Amino acid sequence: MANDMGEFLDGWFSAIEKSLTFSAEDKAKITGAGAEVFRQVLHDRTPRSNEIYKRGRSAGHANAKHGNSHRKTKHLQDTITYKAGYTADKTHTGDTDVGFEGKYYDFLAKIVNNGQHQMSEKRYANMHFLDKAQQEAKKAVKEAELKAYKEVMNHDGNK
Repeated sequence: MANDMGEFLDGWFSAIEKSLTFSAEDKAKITGAGAEVFRQVLHDRTPRSNEIYKRGRSAGHANAKHGNSHRKTKHLQDTITYKAGYTADKTHTGDTDVGFEGKYYDFLAKIVNNGQHQMSEKRYANMHFLDKAQQEAKKAVKEAELKAYKEVMNHDGNK
């Protein structure tokens, strides 16, 4: 009886462990679903100016006067990006990072999110948009990841 119970528990533990171990592709499907939901919420929460960037515009120290030729050619809202299964440093682990295109837009998002000295009422209202988006998206991200998890578990006959 003890031997049967030990074999049963070993088999049960192996089955549980196997069901919780995902390949990078399976993990990417799950985290990618959550990333898409978060990207949409962040897009809706990111402040958008009335500026039109047809030819690009200098912003802050990003201009030729300061030896930098970067030009802002998009609204911050339009630079939100992710690649399912890849982290910010382009490592394929199955985890998915959501962020802004390049260092320049990351820097602008940080300024808008954290605020700056002597802000207007409009800028003050836009503060912490990233934190607010994270809080707003928590439930929807969990639901999207759960749905993707169920799909991954049903499509893979080994799990």
